[in-house]
Amino acid sequence: MQVGDDVRMNLNGLLTAGYTGNYGNNIPSNHNLEFGGDANLNGSYYDPNFLSFSIAPFYNQSRANSNFQSLTDSSGVSANVNLFSGSRFPGYATYNYVDNSTGTYGLVGSPNFTTVGKSQGFGVGWSALIPDWPTFSVNYSQGTGSGTIYGTDEESNSATHTLNLRSSYALKGWRLGGQYDHINISSTLPTFLGGGVGTNTSDFVGNDFGVNANRSLPWHGSMAITYNHFKYSGDFESTLAQNSGNTDYTTDTETFNATFRPTEKLGLFVNQTFTNNLNGFLYQSIANTGAGLPLFQFDTQSNSSTLSAGANYNFTKNLYGQAQLTYYDQSYLGSSYEGTYFSGTVGYGKRILNILTVSATVIESSNQFANSSLGLIGNLNAFHRFGLWETSGNFSYAQNVQTLLITYTASYYNYSGNLHRRFGNTAQWTAAFNGTHTGFSQQPGTINHSEGFSTSLGVRRIDFNANYIKSRGQAILTSTGIQPITSPGLAPLGWIVYNGESYGAGITLTPIPRLSISGAYAHATSDTLSGGILSNNRTEIFYSQLQYRLRKINVLAGYTKFSQGISAAGVPPGSQYSYFFGVSRYINFF
Repeated sequence: MQVGDDVRMNLNGLLTAGYTGNYGNNIPSNHNLEFGGDANLNGSYYDPNFLSFSIAPFYNQSRANSNFQSLTDSSGVSANVNLFSGSRFPGYATYNYVDNSTGTYGLVGSPNFTTVGKSQGFGVGWSALIPDWPTFSVNYSQGTGSGTIYGTDEESNSATHTLNLRSSYALKGWRLGGQYDHINISSTLPTFLGGGVGTNTSDFVGNDFGVNANRSLPWHGSMAITYNHFKYSGDFESTLAQNSGNTDYTTDTETFNATFRPTEKLGLFVNQTFTNNLNGFLYQSIANTGAGLPLFQFDTQSNSSTLSAGANYNFTKNLYGQAQLTYYDQSYLGSSYEGTYFSGTVGYGKRILNILTVSATVIESSNQFANSSLGLIGNLNAFHRFGLWETSGNFSYAQNVQTLLITYTASYYNYSGNLHRRFGNTAQWTAAFNGTHTGFSQQPGTINHSEGFSTSLGVRRIDFNANYIKSRGQAILTSTGIQPITSPGLAPLGWIVYNGESYGAGITLTPIPRLSISGAYAHATSDTLSGGILSNNRTEIFYSQLQYRLRKINVLAGYTKFSQGISAAGVPPGSQYSYFFGVSRYINFF
């Protein structure tokens, strides 16, 4: 549709009407006619490269288990506008709001705890891209959210504000860059999973400034230099760790690396790093993985310096080797440490017997205390076809591998396998399994172990899948939930011991064209122990759906059964049931 001479728009959407019912032990029973739908409005002004926009509202349409019926019938809107996309000064703005939405709270294993809540966010950005001048971009965003875990009466809240500045420039063979990041995170989290009663509250501010430069070198080489200054401070109060106060980390990191390839077969490299606050670096590393912010404090007196050099060489087309020598100089927990390690790797890239590829690394490490250890890393990959069967697998093993902290070593083994078979043109079956086991020396009890199995079968109009996952180990409470410990040197303060398993299955039937019937079941149990308090947790969900399509009209029906209980919360498990049947129609308005 065109409005005037310059505005062009199109609108399409889905309208839904039906009958719904909900009941449970923590909610009042309700039964009523329900109307919902979603829409997509797209348009431009003058020219799409000058101004374009999109608005996508939805009402009573869950984005969780199904499109039309779930634990919650959430509503919301997302919108964005792009300005001057075809120019040297592009910009944008975004907004989103979701109410009564189903979400998750992180728990080691799968599935996570189920939550209900609302969130909203806003963002703007602008760039300057002038030829022969430094580029510049600025982005700002803010968001808030709140939610409640089913089976508890405690609410979590969070608010985030971020500012990002970026610039780059090419000058006499150098490619230069710089950035600044500011983040402010305020959160309130329940502590029942960590052996406490009450909440964890925190308000943290982080500022990160960095510059980088890289350029080409002779011998087909290149070099790169980076420097980052990170300051992180805030206040926290944790019932879980019986600790409150403030924390302040200032971390400077510098890295340099260079590579050369004087011949086609020979490669040389040198790397150097320095960190003036190793514990702050560990803290920042956890936050940067997306696992959330750890709700406890580290010792802050630490630094680390490393220097390494090595070479790699291709002996033949498929046989390769690498050697590396590394020197460490670190200080943390009131002591200083020096050490070196040497590693040598040999690998064969071509499949042996058309099945296997292998690589092996031997590591020799030592420190000033005359302590030495021999480490080993091995990788084995396999793939082969046996008639109509396809098999693949991987096994990795490491013993006494140097970690970020020189006095710690890690050991682990990972394995996975996959079996696939086609049965003519109408059926296929797949089975897969995987497992992992990790642990750190000098930190007893830091062992995380998980294994899982999944299978799927497709036969004409039937698709079936099933899965099983089991995990156990040590974790920490973060702003996004309970996450496994993946770095050594973390103080036992606030550790959570976990043990959980889950299994589930799903099936989809298409008995006749345009008719789809699906159902899925998931069951998860877990135990968490911290602060002398044990929590037994259980989640169970079953949902099914029927859809029949007749041109632009869909006939819909669905049923959901859900229950979740967390014993440490001190309230009875929550149960909820809902069902829906109705019709929907796709409409292209203009």
